[in-house]
Parts: sequence; C-alpha cells; structure tokens
Amino acid sequence: MKNKHLIVIPARNEEACIGQTLEELLPVLPENCRISVGLNGCDDGTASKCGEFPVFVGTADTVGYGHGCLAGIEAANSEGFQANTFIFFAADGANRPEDVLTLIDCFEKTKDLKFVMGIRKFSLQTWSREFGRALPNLLLGLTCTFLGGQFFHDLAPLRLIETNLFKRMQLREKTWGWTIEAQIRAAQLGEEIHPVPVIERERTAGEQKVSGVSLRRSLQIGLKIAAAGFRTRFRGYPADQKESAS
Repeated sequence: MKNKHLIVIPARNEEACIGQTLEELLPVLPENCRISVGLNGCDDGTASKCGEFPVFVGTADTVGYGHGCLAGIEAANSEGFQANTFIFFAADGANRPEDVLTLIDCFEKTKDLKFVMGIRKFSLQTWSREFGRALPNLLLGLTCTFLGGQFFHDLAPLRLIETNLFKRMQLREKTWGWTIEAQIRAAQLGEEIHPVPVIERERTAGEQKVSGVSLRRSLQIGLKIAAAGFRTRFRGYPADQKESAS
C-alpha cells in the first residue's frame, strides 16, 4: 500500500501568487498526494482563489506560519484524508514542484527515515545578491546545530515529516519559531534529519513577509527565531517527561 502524502501550504494574503503555485504543483504530483492550503489571518482573496482548485482549504484567524500549517492539516483530517507524511511547501512559488518529488523519493527509499529536509545551496552569486537572506539563514542553521546537536547550515522550510513523528514533536511555536522548533525537536527525539539539496526561487508575486526584506528586518526576525530555539531546547514536553520516567 502506497504512503499518502499531504502537501501543506500555509498562506497569508497570497492572492497574487497562490493560483500560479497550485497550477504548477498539481500536475506533477502522483495520485497518492493531496494539497491543503492553510490560510492564516488573510484579509484578501486567497481563499476564493484556492476554491478554484481541487485542494483542501483550512482557515486560522491568527497570523502565523504554524497556525497556517495546522489549519491545513486539520482541513485535510476533517475530510478524511489520513496522510503518512506532511510536506511543507511555500505559497509564493519559491519552492520547485520537482523538489517535492525528491523529498518523497528519499523518504520512500530510505528505511526508518522520518524527516527529510530540503537544504538550500547558497552560491557566491546568491550571497552577493541576497546577503540579507543568506546570512541570517546560515546563522540560524548554526544556532540550530548548537541547540539540537545535528549539523545544519540552513533553516529550510521545505521539509517532509512523517505524521507520527510530527505528533510526537508537540510543536508549540506557531509563529516565527515553527521551523527551528521542529528541527530541534526531531534531534531531541533521537530522529535523524536527512538533508537533500533543493533550489529556492524568487517569489512569483505579492509581498515578501519574512526574509529578503532588508538585512535589519531579517536580523530582527532571526533573533525571534533564535529565541524560539532556546525555548525549545529548555522547555519540558509532557510526552518526553512521561517516556523518561517509564
């Protein structure tokens, strides 16, 4: 029996690009994959645009990347789609559809693998053109290395996580810290994160919200993400405490 994969796309005010993202992604996915868009704090026509496509749509009133991810997952669950993995994908067209297939192929072919992460390659050309995005991501990757004990040079949002591991993680950081918490939690739970190289593109339309805005803004956000990483490192998670006591 084939594994079922849910592509989770958190979106906040992405009316200008979500249609193009879905048009590009849907044709390349195998039949055992579905897409769920998680709207978080949207006040534009993103929901209406998603309604033109055969995808699940979930809504969270609160702004935040993690809120959008959870809304997408809950929407698929409510429709009876029980996925074996969650694959987190960008709404703005920055991720390539073919890289999703690479993550799935790696998961299917590697025994006992539960976390596959698309690591972006930063060339010298990228560093010179997008220093404000490349440097914070490098620093956050190294912060994650320090806090989680597995080496990273990136904090990459394109990732595949097996659903049982996702549940065990008990992710709490639903805004800036969603990605770093997952990486640290996987390490705390003794799971290897398998990196695969991917290419990140420019957003196709709309407004950049996180990285690449300015070096100062990226560093401000980076500090919030790092703080979430430290909270994760020293926070007590109920299931962890129960397991350690047994």
